[in-house]
Amino acid sequence: MVEYMPIQQRGFHNICDENGEICGFQFKFVPNYYKGLWFSQVRIGNVEVDGEVFDRDSLIFEYDNFEYTREEFFSLRKYMQFRTPLIVKVPKAGGLSIGYHEVKFDFGWVLNYNGALEKEPDGSGLGNMAHMFGAHHERTMLLCR
Repeated sequence: MVEYMPIQQRGFHNICDENGEICGFQFKFVPNYYKGLWFSQVRIGNVEVDGEVFDRDSLIFEYDNFEYTREEFFSLRKYMQFRTPLIVKVPKAGGLSIGYHEVKFDFGWVLNYNGALEKEPDGSGLGNMAHMFGAHHERTMLLCR
């Protein structure tokens, strides 16, 4: 089930490494665009949880059971289907505590109808379409495990 909000409550939980130790947390994200996107169009910003900022280059993204870094998106020839969640994995030793957390995520994209990509108007690095559909997403979510 996909929720209406871009940052999804379902799928928000701590993750473990191969030894069973909690090594971070994850959440699902669905772009609020009216159609799918090519991964090469995607521009990723930082994740912020309860005021702690996690750099965009430390994030791992899972889509269709494959994991990618932000840099791999630029040359990836794969299409993100409309309303299919992107899993955002954030490394953090010990993960997050059980309870409510304020989660913020910056996500944008570049216009796909123009061969010469324009610079984003706000200098954010989130693409030239970020200002039209909102690049800064935030939601208070409950972590249960």
